[in-house]
Amino acid sequence: MIKQEDKLKLSVLVDVDNERIRQNKKWGKQRHTVGKWLGILGEEFGEVCQAINRIHFPSDAKETDADNLYEELIHTAAVAVAFAEQIMEERERSHEMSTLRSPDN
Repeated sequence: MIKQEDKLKLSVLVDVDNERIRQNKKWGKQRHTVGKWLGILGEEFGEVCQAINRIHFPSDAKETDADNLYEELIHTAAVAVAFAEQIMEERERSHEMSTLRSPDN
């Protein structure tokens, strides 16, 4: 039997994966510098903050503020996953290159 918190976690992870698929369809495979990734993550995190502020300070909300907290959290997580994918890819490539250069081969 799957626990409720595991069901929730799986549901959120499916939503993050679906967002990654949507992002890849929209922009293709993204590869950026660490600084650019941080800028993208910062922008997404800013939208999470806007959505939270809309909840806690609705009279101060601007028309342009994000208003769907869950959706913004999923976007932020998906961007973090894309960033992590690049780091993993670079780590694997670096390992492959060091293996090719190893005198044992």
